[in-house]
Amino acid sequence: MSKCAVDLLLQVMETRAAKVQVAALKQVAARAADRLIEAKLLVATGRIPVVAAMDGYEDEPIPAEWCSERGQYGYRDSIGHWITVEAGEIAACAVDYPLAIARMLVAFERAGPSRPSPLIDGFVWDIGTIRLTGPKSLVPVWFARRLSDPAVWTRLDALLERRPPDEVRAILTSTPGDRLPITPNKRNVIVGVVDVLGTPSKLAISPQALGARVFPGQVQRRFPIDHSEDCGIVWLRGEAITFSGDKQRHLLQSLFAAYWSKSPVLRVAAVLEEAGYGGQVNTLKKAFGRRDDWRSFIRYDDGNCWIEPS
Repeated sequence: MSKCAVDLLLQVMETRAAKVQVAALKQVAARAADRLIEAKLLVATGRIPVVAAMDGYEDEPIPAEWCSERGQYGYRDSIGHWITVEAGEIAACAVDYPLAIARMLVAFERAGPSRPSPLIDGFVWDIGTIRLTGPKSLVPVWFARRLSDPAVWTRLDALLERRPPDEVRAILTSTPGDRLPITPNKRNVIVGVVDVLGTPSKLAISPQALGARVFPGQVQRRFPIDHSEDCGIVWLRGEAITFSGDKQRHLLQSLFAAYWSKSPVLRVAAVLEEAGYGGQVNTLKKAFGRRDDWRSFIRYDDGNCWIEPS
């Protein structure tokens, strides 16, 4: 696929209605939308009869109604004229979750139902068990979407109370890692899919990256500092520091690549540009936002930056 297509698919999963207009998707990212439709990860699912009127309504979304006499969808403009809406303009698509989840877990030995089993209809599914690198036992896995929605999170939290795992459970989610609520139950490990992909342009999850999230204590680590494959976790003198943002992880990957190659000093501007930050993010402080734990192993001076464990 492409990174854009993967990102678009996860964004569709996070929509409230779980379906979107094909035309709207193509306005956002036409090639990515076409790839997802061709791969059958997005499938036709009726229509969303809403359009943006281009007259006195000033682009306000209005409903497109079915006219049985004309045999077509349309709406009346501000002076009462009938405006035809082509069916393709309001055609909708939705995610094929069984196929998407199968693509995510293609690198794993998986056991369980052939199709994900709904736990909270439309939001949480049981997808069986997978075997992670290292542990002898199989790990139960769920998939969830829209966990940043308080209503969805409340229902999931109640479900976790009713159905605690025997040892540990991995909950994969389309919700970005930096928007996930914090759960005190450490046996339920909630992981954003984008944080554990093998490569940003493929939907396949890396067994090593997921294993490091679910069983961080079993990872062989260098001292005094080491990191997971995707730099989503940095271990500093035994303490785990988690980074959820995609750009932050790319930034760390660049810094650590230089650190391990014994040429650690990089230009801050170059690192930020390579990580995908825009021109307004011109300092490490802006890149990492309100958190400051990164300062314990990243140094910067005179426009340069480097890894230096404290």
